[in-house]
Amino acid sequence: MRKRGMARLFTISVLFLGSLAPKFSLAGQTRESTAARAESASENSEKNRAIQLLQHRVEQQQKEIDQLRIALKEQGGLLERIVQSLPAPGAKSLLPAVFRAVGGMATSDAGSDRADALNDTTVRPEEAVPSAMEKEVAQQAARVDSQAQKMDEILKNLGGFRFSGDFRFRGDAQVRSGNGVAGPLQNIRSRYRLRLNVDKDLDSRFRFHMQLSTGPLSNAITNDQDFAGIVAKHPFSIAEAYIQFHPNSKFDMRGGRMEEVFADNMRFLWDDDVRFNGFQQSLSIPLELQSMKRLEFRMGEYILSNPNVVILAPGSPFIAAGFRVGEKVRDTLMFHPGLVIKGDLSNSWSHQLTSDVQIYRNANQIQLASLANGFPVLVSNALGIVLSGPLGGTGNATTTAGGAIYNAPHFQIARLAYRLENKGTKFGGHELPWWLDLQVVRNMGTSKLRDAVMASANLGVVRAPRDVRFLYQFAIKDANSLISQFTDDDLGTGSGVNIAVHAFRFDLGLTRFLQWQNLFFLQNERRASNPAEQLFVPLQRGARTTFRYLGQLNFIF
Repeated sequence: MRKRGMARLFTISVLFLGSLAPKFSLAGQTRESTAARAESASENSEKNRAIQLLQHRVEQQQKEIDQLRIALKEQGGLLERIVQSLPAPGAKSLLPAVFRAVGGMATSDAGSDRADALNDTTVRPEEAVPSAMEKEVAQQAARVDSQAQKMDEILKNLGGFRFSGDFRFRGDAQVRSGNGVAGPLQNIRSRYRLRLNVDKDLDSRFRFHMQLSTGPLSNAITNDQDFAGIVAKHPFSIAEAYIQFHPNSKFDMRGGRMEEVFADNMRFLWDDDVRFNGFQQSLSIPLELQSMKRLEFRMGEYILSNPNVVILAPGSPFIAAGFRVGEKVRDTLMFHPGLVIKGDLSNSWSHQLTSDVQIYRNANQIQLASLANGFPVLVSNALGIVLSGPLGGTGNATTTAGGAIYNAPHFQIARLAYRLENKGTKFGGHELPWWLDLQVVRNMGTSKLRDAVMASANLGVVRAPRDVRFLYQFAIKDANSLISQFTDDDLGTGSGVNIAVHAFRFDLGLTRFLQWQNLFFLQNERRASNPAEQLFVPLQRGARTTFRYLGQLNFIF
């Protein structure tokens, strides 16, 4: 009985365990399958992350390529405009080469093809962004940056406007001991000049130019502003403004306020700060001879006054300048025609010959504008403001002491100038060209004190740091030779004419934008007043020597 019970219990146990065995086996298999799926999912997740990272890198590369393509297209447009503006007929043929130099994406679809290849998700990770592509993109970016810097340096362009200028800080010392002829002079001061140029090419034929400058409004022959006026603000006004018409490389015409057509910055005819209102033209003709390669015809017509007086009334300031009551007061004008011949004597030598004549009409109004009773009607009325004093720069002989009528009946000033230049040599890595310049003047509108002459010798030029320049000049300007109000006021301190001057100059380049300039003048007067000849000069012969030193730092930007 007992045995049968044990056997039955054993049988039941075996059957129960048999029924559980498949469940245990299935559970084991399930655990193994779950682990395998988890491991597979992990691998797939890592692959997805790698693909996403790769796609992100591809998108970034595509953005960079698009940016490079846009930048190169812009640079290509700038280069195309520059090449089109070049006068050489074959210049445009250089354009494809220039494009290739700044990057192939500007002229081909290779960049687009590479981008499409990168966007293809079937590309293996190790082949999607090859190192060669990264290097090429980096090189393209470097080239674009380099070209952008060059374009900014060349054009300095903002919407087609180009800006430039200079700032000059000057120490100015004028010294003369006094005697019975002229009193002492001791004027030691600091001065500065700030000029800003704005240029705009309207199209291939028209150009606009404007210059704003410091300087007292009542002094036409300087843009320097004294360190004075306590802390009052100094004026900033229009020094130049004109439209230039140049339909081709041979003809040029300007209208507005501008530098005189024969200005050469030599301190002989004109002060380098004087500007004239009017018109000027120049025509250049190529010549076949080596010694005469180019002939230029130049002409200037300048309007100096507009009195707007149809019938002169008694008591008018114009009577002091020789105008008659009841007559019309006409404008003061200056015409300046002439020619320039340029050529080469050899590979190292070149020369230039200039011949011109200045013809003034109603010149006495210029002297009247420098007197207390004349400047309100001639200058203040024109500007629309009341000036503090008359125009400066007197020095010519007049018929009365301090009068408004020049001793010279007319000013018809003929000039002949010749310059000889040599390319020079290099010394210590610096260029040392040299030149000689000779200018002679005669006022054919009078018979006395009518000549002026200047000889100049120059060695060196300042273009880079540590470049040097040496200049010596000797000038004689008689009392009736030139209009004192327009000629140089540094060479002629206190009197633009009736002087004999030795001038020395030394310039040193400190940086590519900064020069240290030194100018030294020794001035003596040539003639005394002679009432018997109705000849009166403001600064007479017999005055002690005037010494002047200008030391200045000139910043160019």
